Amino acid sequence: MKKAFYKLIGIRPGLLMLLAYLFVITSGSLILLLPSCRTTETSFLDSFFTCTSAVCVTGLITVNTATVWTFWGHLTILLLIQLGGLGIMTIATIVFISAGRRISAGERLYFEATVAVGKFHDVFYLLKRIFIFTFALEMVGTFFLTIGFMKYYDFPDAFWYGVFHAVSAFNNAGFSLFSSNLQNFSGDIIVNLTAMAMIILGGLGYFVMIEMTEIAVKRKRRHLSLHTKSVLIVTACLILFGALALYSSGKLTLLDSFFQSVTARTAGFNTVDIAALPHAAVVVLMVLMFIGASPGSTGGGIKTTSFLLVLQLAISRLRGHTKVTAFHRTIPTSDIIKSVAVFTLGILIVTAVSAAIVVFQSALPITDARIFRDAVFETISAFGTVGLSLGITPYLTGASKIAIIITMLIGKVGLLTIAYSLAAPKGRRTEVIYAEENVMIG
Repeated sequence: MKKAFYKLIGIRPGLLMLLAYLFVITSGSLILLLPSCRTTETSFLDSFFTCTSAVCVTGLITVNTATVWTFWGHLTILLLIQLGGLGIMTIATIVFISAGRRISAGERLYFEATVAVGKFHDVFYLLKRIFIFTFALEMVGTFFLTIGFMKYYDFPDAFWYGVFHAVSAFNNAGFSLFSSNLQNFSGDIIVNLTAMAMIILGGLGYFVMIEMTEIAVKRKRRHLSLHTKSVLIVTACLILFGALALYSSGKLTLLDSFFQSVTARTAGFNTVDIAALPHAAVVVLMVLMFIGASPGSTGGGIKTTSFLLVLQLAISRLRGHTKVTAFHRTIPTSDIIKSVAVFTLGILIVTAVSAAIVVFQSALPITDARIFRDAVFETISAFGTVGLSLGITPYLTGASKIAIIITMLIGKVGLLTIAYSLAAPKGRRTEVIYAEENVMIG
């Protein structure tokens, strides 16, 4: 019956997921427009932009979150962040399974692509662990952030700020209830370390956290899987590389350098003025934002594993090897092709959207020499669901806002998921095999 319904309306699970996101975003936008949720007149497009940014756990904003929205507006944004971080289809599936409904092969494929469900035989087991890890870590983060904020605020305010920023940090959203984000807390050890820990854990991916827990607590396994090992090593290397590169610019303290290196990989919090950073530091942030977090996590980007496989592919080919290996394991050709596809599509999307924004913008408060750089930075931030900006977001035209909204959705849903949704069904696919001919490679 369900397959017949999908066939009748012509919607595949991946496309249905995209429509579900749009429905939630639209509903949230209408709620934010209620008088009780805002302090001033706000356009539907700005409300829609904010809700898209929240559901896609990005953090880019066209209006000041701290001053434009009331407590009820902030609560709405918080719920959208949580919903987007967990995944709308994840929540829907656990409800269906609890009600006794079995998931389809298409839905299982979706989870394999988003939370590494292929590693588990029991989907319900995985989903329960996702919820447990999410809320347990968010409660721990709330506790420490509340302690940190109590230096500056009374307990009720400190607790609310702790809850909001813990959820925002773990889900790699980057939304803040402070007008200057976390710049006023740049020297606070508790706030910085807690936020960094939450961001890193949220960016590792649920499969990695579950596997590490089984090894450390249940001792079910002796060795880390290739996926977990790859994620941990690449994550550590990127954080260290980013921190040292930012620190060498001479504009940041060591703590600020590590914080921005961590948050650039899809979280979007900032303890320094991003627009005031030197060009070299901005380029470093763009590289980190494009790579992003890890598969099955709350973050975006091309993902750490795709970056590793593309890098290993280049190294293998330069050495004349026919197989791609990583950590004494041979990587399947299908995984290499997917990684190259994600990397290439990511570059194409960033280039196209950046060029479109430059065309759409008629009057930016920046010089012509900076306009393309700032547009590229904004686009990568949206694609990687990061939220960092050089300050042009409030000045975007309507067309530019729509372009960024689409980019955030692509970054959240995932390039492969969208590609699978648009591809022809298996039964209709035809593949023509032509004669081979070599081309010259530079």
